[in-house]
Amino acid sequence: MDLTPNDEQTVFQTATADWCRDNMPLEAARARPAGLWQQLEAMGWTGMTAPGMDLDHATEALVFAELGRFLAPVALLSSAVAARWTGATVKVALALPADGGARLFDGEGATHALGLFGGALGHFEIGEAPPSAPSLDQSATLTRIAGPLTIVAIDHPHAALHLQILAAAYAIGAADAARDMAAAYAQVREQFERPIGWFQAIKHLCADMAVRCAVARSQLYYAACALDAGDAGAAFHVAAAKRLADQAALDNGRANIQIHGGIGMTDEAYPHFCLKRAHLLQHVAPAERTALLAA
Repeated sequence: MDLTPNDEQTVFQTATADWCRDNMPLEAARARPAGLWQQLEAMGWTGMTAPGMDLDHATEALVFAELGRFLAPVALLSSAVAARWTGATVKVALALPADGGARLFDGEGATHALGLFGGALGHFEIGEAPPSAPSLDQSATLTRIAGPLTIVAIDHPHAALHLQILAAAYAIGAADAARDMAAAYAQVREQFERPIGWFQAIKHLCADMAVRCAVARSQLYYAACALDAGDAGAAFHVAAAKRLADQAALDNGRANIQIHGGIGMTDEAYPHFCLKRAHLLQHVAPAERTALLAA
């Protein structure tokens, strides 16, 4: 099993990061530019997982980690997974079960939604949903629809794992964003006539953030390779990757706010976006304790 990204994977990863940096900077998370989803579709990210594209999970994970670093719309997760297992290449909202119904994220313009229901991946037709409203994560809109839902289950053992590994990649991206934001701020914010990054307490926080990202990323890539290789323990490795990614995103989001100090607690600053995205992603295909203990 080769755990080093090959040249083709590196090209995908670099091209994604470059496009996001130019067209979807973190500042755009506060107010999505008009036509963003159409641009994402034009770049092929909603359909890159479709049958016939012949991209493996490792390549997808690398690309989605970059998308997650720029807090890309969460509906990219559900749309990409739907493309793989239903053949649809249109926008599909991300669904989280809620009291017999569902909460839909980024549902504008979507006719269907996809999510985990009872541990199995399924999709359903939205119909006429109430208007979207702001959510805790300001980079995503929220709609709640009442049940009962007519869910069409996707009967494949890897379907739920696919959503889980892409969600883990998104979470690692959020952890990366928090790390980079904190390190950049520590270089320019001065106290006692020197950058705060000079102080050991800040150095340790930044180092811990970097370590969490590295550990979670290593597990993510191993899990993706295990899934591609048909490894018998792939489900455990994917669950472990999701658990580590969620924890890295949450802990880095908190540390980023701490390093920013008072300004980090305000709405006009950007650290809270990373932490809020982490809180959202921990509910998307979470790593079940039983799956981790079973191994």
